[in-house]
Amino acid sequence: MNNKGFTLVELLVSLMLIGIFSVALVYFVSGTLSTAMTQIDDISDNQVYEASKSYVIENNLFKNSDYVCITVRNLVDYGYLDNVSDDLKSKMIMVTRDSISKVIQTVKYVTECN
Repeated sequence: MNNKGFTLVELLVSLMLIGIFSVALVYFVSGTLSTAMTQIDDISDNQVYEASKSYVIENNLFKNSDYVCITVRNLVDYGYLDNVSDDLKSKMIMVTRDSISKVIQTVKYVTECN
C-alpha cells in the first residue's frame, strides 16, 4: 500500500499553525503601522508649531494683542512649510504669548479665533 500522503489530522494541524502565525503577523504589522502613523503625525505637528512660531516672530505679528491666528496655508504660501496635505492647509492655528515676558506660551489648532 502507498503511504506517501498526509492524514486529515496532519493537514488540520498544519492549517491551524499557519492561521495562528498569520494572526500574530497581522497583529504585529498593524501595531507597527499604527505606531509609525502616530510618530508621523507628531512630527508633522511639531513642524507646524515650529513654523508657526518662526512666522509670527519674524513677521512681528504680535501688535496690540497677546495672540495671533494664522492658517497653515499662510505658512505654506510664505515658504515656512512644504508638502502639506489639503485638509491640513485649511486648519487655523492660534499662537499666544505671555503678556509680561512676551514669550510664546502656546501654539494650538483652533476652529475659530476671537
